[in-house]
Amino acid sequence: MKKLTLADRQKDDVRVLIEEAKIRNGLDEKRLSMALGIAPTTLADRKRDPGGITFEKLLILLELTGREVQFVKTS
Repeated sequence: MKKLTLADRQKDDVRVLIEEAKIRNGLDEKRLSMALGIAPTTLADRKRDPGGITFEKLLILLELTGREVQFVKTS
């Protein structure tokens, strides 16, 4: 099994966050894209490659899932 890089794990986390936001709020793709203020095609692009998601959209996803940003200090 191939070991995932940190970037790959983070992208997977964003994909999970998108799905969780849909489930927790009973949203389909179209309504979630409206909540994020983006086109459904852009949402599909972000699901395929979450690296392009903006911090603003990430904050909306966190709010929809009841999560918050936590900064972790590393040495």
